[in-house]
Amino acid sequence: MRFLKSFLGYLKFLKISNNNKNRIVFYSESKNYRNYLLDVVNSLSENQNNLIIFLTSDLEDLKKINDKVVPIFIGDSFFRILLFTFLKCELLIMTLADLGNHEIKKSINCKKYIYLFHSLISTHKGYTFEAFRNYDVIFTNGDYQKKEIVKTEEIFGFPPKKIINTGYPYLNYLKKNYIKQENEYEPRKILFAPSWSKSENNLFKEYVEKIIVELTNNNNHVILRTHPEVLKRYKSKLNYFDRIFSKNKNFELNTNLQNLEPLNNSNILVTDNGGMGLEYSYIQKKPVIFLDHIYKINNEKFNQIKIEPIEDVFKKEFGIIIKVQDYKTINSEIKKIYSSFNKKEYNDKVNLFFEEKGIITKNQIENIRKAIGELLKNIK
Repeated sequence: MRFLKSFLGYLKFLKISNNNKNRIVFYSESKNYRNYLLDVVNSLSENQNNLIIFLTSDLEDLKKINDKVVPIFIGDSFFRILLFTFLKCELLIMTLADLGNHEIKKSINCKKYIYLFHSLISTHKGYTFEAFRNYDVIFTNGDYQKKEIVKTEEIFGFPPKKIINTGYPYLNYLKKNYIKQENEYEPRKILFAPSWSKSENNLFKEYVEKIIVELTNNNNHVILRTHPEVLKRYKSKLNYFDRIFSKNKNFELNTNLQNLEPLNNSNILVTDNGGMGLEYSYIQKKPVIFLDHIYKINNEKFNQIKIEPIEDVFKKEFGIIIKVQDYKTINSEIKKIYSSFNKKEYNDKVNLFFEEKGIITKNQIENIRKAIGELLKNIK
């Protein structure tokens, strides 16, 4: 059925692609990447001259955005490869790194490929060596990413690309959907969001169950929020958690990442890397515990850039760091945090950090809309 629907999606795209000037194509890997693109799609569709096509590999991601956006299911197999190989468009916007280094290749008929970040982390450690090499344009979250990419191009001889500091649009989306809690620390609600790693020795496989048991046995309500890659790769493990904790009133499994209620309803984040920690601290103004596990290094050459990744700096300056082997101490650390946390002081420090690192926190959508307008003007 998916194969047939992807074929029909392919035909639908071909039918549209023979006309319409200023055709802008977005690609979403799954419904869990939708929120990173939504505000940008809506903003660009306000221009009557733009035809917006929203390609997705997820049937659950076909929910209508607005009347001016054409959603098309393309699947994740043969017809996706075929479509991307011969794609015709002015601009293609994606949050998918490593363009051209996997089955999604660049088409000579697409004028500009644009990368839009789905994380605040730095560009040279958590991403692969050639993650952005083949893009034409990068919309960066701020000065820190621009410096990293330029230095990477200089050191390794990568083709120079157009880098535009637009800010992180997902931050704007989170801000709009933020709801303040009335009683922020009663009851204790822990958002547990382990990151995904390519390594077989990862936090999710080795420690998640033990940590859930430790937290729930101490009268904490735990919300396990999964990474999109974990959903794809560890379905049986998630089903196992759902089964063994089904009668535990202190446990909740959150696999729908479009649902932001777990962020708003929690009062502390437990994670292992800085991307989620940065977002949570800035928007929720609540503390973060970092479990010190194996470092997530997807680029073995990252040290040659000689810029400390922003997620590592933030983790040291703002996080409470616990070695994962000492996870049994996590409850005592949570009690300490609840007894001494100064929200205003914490918020002021986080805001200053974002400002000093050049993270753009305002007008992100407007910045992107202007950048897209300029790019379209220059396309002949």
